[in-house]
Amino acid sequence: MLLFFLTPPLITRGVGGGQRGGCVLGNKMNNVEVVYTSWSNLKKAPSMDVGQVGFHNPRLVHILTVEKRVNEILNRLHKTRVERRPDLKAEKDASNAAEKAEKKMQLKDKKRREEIERLVKERQAEIRSYKGLMVAEKMTSNRQIASAGKSMQEVEDDFV
Repeated sequence: MLLFFLTPPLITRGVGGGQRGGCVLGNKMNNVEVVYTSWSNLKKAPSMDVGQVGFHNPRLVHILTVEKRVNEILNRLHKTRVERRPDLKAEKDASNAAEKAEKKMQLKDKKRREEIERLVKERQAEIRSYKGLMVAEKMTSNRQIASAGKSMQEVEDDFV
């Protein structure tokens, strides 16, 4: 609301004239009051009639009086008006497709991260297990040592 008070008078007159020109009755009358306030200041109660509003704080309301219709302002506004007829179904479909692609990408990324985590956990479990230590090919028994002709003292010396 503070920005409205800082707006140059030429622009406020143009805005007031445009608002007035948009109303059928206001366009025909002189000395029309145009009321400006922020949306958060509007108060609507169930007991009010259709189209009737009140204000929470009357100090935040700015009333601009437009004396008469200025065709120059209205003509300038009508020249610069751009009316779009958007294809809402196509826009919604495009939006839904983009959301679907984003979700698909996130799901794929999540699966990839889970697979990496699973592999890391398997690798950590394999490192912590004794599975690799107790390999039969690497083991020697006392009988094999005795049949090789070595004494236990020699084997222990070789070990250290």
